Amino acid sequence: MGAAEVTAFLTHLATQRQVSASTQNLAKSALLFFYKQVLVVDLPWLDEIVQAKRGNDCRWC
Repeated sequence: MGAAEVTAFLTHLATQRQVSASTQNLAKSALLFFYKQVLVVDLPWLDEIVQAKRGNDCRWC
C-alpha cells in the first residue's frame, strides 16, 4: 500500500466507520511500526490524515 491507500484507510476509519480516536490511533501506530520496522519506509505524510473525534472521557459529565 502506498500513501493514498494508507491515507484512505485511516480516513475511512474516522469518517465512515466512526471508530474512536484511540482505535484509529492504534491502527495508525500499527501501520507506522510495520512501515518503519519491517519495510524500512518513512511515512511523513501521515500528518494529513483526518483524525477521529475524541469522545467525552468523563463518565459522570
